[in-house]
Amino acid sequence: MAALLVLPAQAQDYPPRPEGPVYDGADMLSPAVEAQLDQRLRAYNAETGRALVVATVPSLNGQVIEPYATGLFTEWGIGGAARDQGLLLLIARDDRKLRIEVGYGLHPYFGGIMAGRVINDVITPRFKAGDFDGGVTSGIDAIMEHLNRSPADAAAVAEAAEAAQANEQSEGGFPFGLLIWLGFLFFFFILPAMSGRGGRRRYRGSGGGDAVTNIVLWEAGKAISRGLSDNGGGWGGGGFGGGGGGGFGGFGGGMSGGGGASGGW
Repeated sequence: MAALLVLPAQAQDYPPRPEGPVYDGADMLSPAVEAQLDQRLRAYNAETGRALVVATVPSLNGQVIEPYATGLFTEWGIGGAARDQGLLLLIARDDRKLRIEVGYGLHPYFGGIMAGRVINDVITPRFKAGDFDGGVTSGIDAIMEHLNRSPADAAAVAEAAEAAQANEQSEGGFPFGLLIWLGFLFFFFILPAMSGRGGRRRYRGSGGGDAVTNIVLWEAGKAISRGLSDNGGGWGGGGFGGGGGGGFGGFGGGMSGGGGASGGW
């Protein structure tokens, strides 16, 4: 029995931990982009303490990408033991699969829904077109953009992503996410305003009715703008910010509990 328990652990053949934040074991990135990513991810780690790591492997050798990514994350200790704020973008070339694995410390800021959005909306279309440099670069841009938001803005974008996902999963494409918003507005804005008026005049009153309408339109506009910002053009290009290289302190003790998202192309 003990031998059987050891076999799965021995079967995991992870690449050695690299010296920096980019490991291109599958030779999917051009030398220029690999060097640029290395420099910028080092600078980002030095500035924020968060470790974003890109790893490409030729194949998963028959393994499932989710446990492989979790094991590789732990093997390399991405994020460090103290803060545990690490993130791994793993790409398996021959399997045509990829995953964003999120460390424990980044779960409140970057959850599975946002990881799925980055994979499906940003990285995968470029990979399908054969643009691996652009897919990885734009994906890291999108991740950084979200992590650099204030907590309130990050929560708003995450809510919009959840609503969009609910809409996509609903039959006939009915926007249930928007329906939830309208229900919220009705019970917390329209009903209180109506209950404060007597008789049927509350349906015809000009001043109060216009005020309620303005509130509803304003709140609905905020909801729509949040949804648009989630899919906006800011995730298409641009730089990461930050300057020179230096050492990379993003390894050593970080762990992931399997949070994140997976995809393929």
